[in-house]
Amino acid sequence: MIAVFDDFIKDESLIKEIQEDPNFYIPTGQYKYYKGWWNSEPNNVKQRLIKYIWGDHLPIKTGGLIDGFEHWTGLQSTEIEGRRNYLELHMDDDVHLRQQKGQRMFPILGCVYYPPGFEFEGGDLHIYTDGEQNSPEVIKTRSNRLVIFNPGEVVHGVSEVTKGTRGAIAINVWAEEPWSVGQGHIILE
Repeated sequence: MIAVFDDFIKDESLIKEIQEDPNFYIPTGQYKYYKGWWNSEPNNVKQRLIKYIWGDHLPIKTGGLIDGFEHWTGLQSTEIEGRRNYLELHMDDDVHLRQQKGQRMFPILGCVYYPPGFEFEGGDLHIYTDGEQNSPEVIKTRSNRLVIFNPGEVVHGVSEVTKGTRGAIAINVWAEEPWSVGQGHIILE
């Protein structure tokens, strides 16, 4: 299942807050876990974005109870020294649990949101809904686009950015808190 929603955020103040937050992409790739607005009011722009997507404007039913939201930002670039310009093929799971205990735990749903403000070429989201041996679904990265899919069940990655910088935030929905949160590998907010 893949669902794509263009011009998703209608709240211009939230878009502006994302664009003006100097820490929105810092540090990239740092995994955080938010237990949801029903436990504590959002206290930063990423938490407000999570509530906007999964609470206030929920475009898809999650099919059950939600424990919380794992989230992280990413930048793929040809312009930032030391930054990769792609994201390798993978499936989302509790990486440390798999590596340390040989067990697999994965989110029930996930999404990628592309905030406005980036100029780039390439960087498409490739989702292999029919297995890696077949051609992927290719989702173009567009400003203010939300893509929902099940990242724990399908292989996916980002094609090479050939010019500029591509920014995104990924948010995974968990029915049960990942093991890595309790171990400190994912930061509990």
